[in-house]
Amino acid sequence: MVEKINLAKIEKNIYSTLFNDGTLDILGGLWLLGLGLSILLADLGFGISEEIMLYTTIPAFVVYFALIFFVTNPRKGVMKLQEKEKRSKTKFLTIQIIWLVAALIAGIYFSLQPVNSGSWNDISVSLFWIAGSIILCSIAAYSLKIDRFYAYGLLIAISFPFRIFIRKIFFVISTSMFFVVAIIILFWGIILLIRFIKNTPKTDTI
Repeated sequence: MVEKINLAKIEKNIYSTLFNDGTLDILGGLWLLGLGLSILLADLGFGISEEIMLYTTIPAFVVYFALIFFVTNPRKGVMKLQEKEKRSKTKFLTIQIIWLVAALIAGIYFSLQPVNSGSWNDISVSLFWIAGSIILCSIAAYSLKIDRFYAYGLLIAISFPFRIFIRKIFFVISTSMFFVVAIIILFWGIILLIRFIKNTPKTDTI
């Protein structure tokens, strides 16, 4: 019984260690920043938001993978795992890929929504965004054992409804919540990354 409890604790620690380096936070912050920027530029007449988004959100993924390969992986090392642990690592990667794909699809979908749409469409899109943000971040928080993702879900959920309902009154600042939430997530991710770099020296194997 004690052994099972210890194994569960070890597994939770592995999850937290693998994904608590701030890189996912930075990715989420940059992605939301890019999404907000693409919508803002489209509002200002620089083009269609989904086209602009390709140029504003792709850098988020470039930065993310650069941090993984050049900063965090050299410090995490190459983990020598048994078969059960290998399956767990595969699960980690699968969750990560699903998160990335879902984030990209969500960004494209919501950037396609017209600025001048009917009230029912505004409400339905907002509810979809709220539900999607909370559910996606909650799944990530539960699966990766990172509790702050629950808070991220609530913060991200505010962004799109804020734009929908404030743009009729203050159109200029309708995308501001995207930037506020993005900066909060990005700031926390940078803090975690700096802490990770300071506390984790480079190594070849673990």
